[in-house]
Parts: sequence; C-alpha cells; structure tokens
Amino acid sequence: MLKLYDYLEAMIEESNNRQRFIETKLNYFASEIMETLHIEDAAEIALSLNRTFQACGILHIPFNRNFKKVYRSDGENLIADWKISSFACYLIIINCIGVYA
Repeated sequence: MLKLYDYLEAMIEESNNRQRFIETKLNYFASEIMETLHIEDAAEIALSLNRTFQACGILHIPFNRNFKKVYRSDGENLIADWKISSFACYLIIINCIGVYA
C-alpha cells in the first residue's frame, strides 16, 4: 500500500514539474504585443486572438503549451490577458496583419 502512494506522489511531482516547464516558456503578454502593433480596439484584439486560436485548433497545436489566461491589475482594474509563448506571439502577429489587409 505504501508503494502505491509513493508512485502517486512521483506522478504528481512529475506533472507539476512539466507544468512549471511549460509556464517558463510563456514569456510574453498578448496585451503587450497588441500595444507594440498599435492595436487598441478591443474588437480587433478579439478578432486576432480568435483567428490565432482557430489556427492552433486546425493545426492540432497544444493550446496549454502556448497560451495561458491570466489576470493582471493596472492599479484600479483587473484585466484579463493571455500569457503566450514565442510561437503564439508569431501567430498573433501574422493574424493581426490579416486584420489590416
């Protein structure tokens, strides 16, 4: 019985380590990328993100390895944002360009 618990603890620890590894690759915030691209309209931001999410779904790209929804404070308000990987940043930039074409 004790070995079963030891095995489960090892599995939980491995899962936690994997999650920490994935989160270390999420280096950017979607809102910062949008600001860099001078996109301020919420509808344009939502359109770009939705197109990016659809592209990931169609290409079977793991969502949790490239996106994580987070909440940030600007001092007064709580703002929903996305923490994203370099690859997700690339996809967002490409999908923003399509908004202006």
